[in-house]
Amino acid sequence: MREVLEKRFPELVTLFTAFGCLTLLAELLLTGHTEGIQALAPLAAGLGALAALAGLGMRAGRPWAIGLLLLVGGMGLVGLVQHMEEALETGVPATVQLVDEEGREYPAYPGLGEPGEKETPPPPLAPLALSGLGLLGALALYVRRP
Repeated sequence: MREVLEKRFPELVTLFTAFGCLTLLAELLLTGHTEGIQALAPLAAGLGALAALAGLGMRAGRPWAIGLLLLVGGMGLVGLVQHMEEALETGVPATVQLVDEEGREYPAYPGLGEPGEKETPPPPLAPLALSGLGLLGALALYVRRP
């Protein structure tokens, strides 16, 4: 088993990158992440999956696939900036929850964190999954031996 992993490790990492991009694409589509600038995320995830698979299948297309995967990694950073801006625009401060020994929760700051009070900010680090997949796939294709 070790010999197979040593021989085919870049191909396995690239396949996992493609599957990760497809999973991320499905999640983005299921959560309705398709309006305005948000549409770039599913587009980048789909492009990442196609680039990873093309880099495995076509020897001549490998440099293009590496470039596209690096572009996907950059798109994740653009998403990070967008999420951070949206979080600042909503003005929702981080809430601290106090939990007693029985598991009952008490808001540490009265009035904050009550349901329906303010818009929930987007998760700030979620776009970094796209960046990580893009960079990981690009590196795996780069070290792959023809």
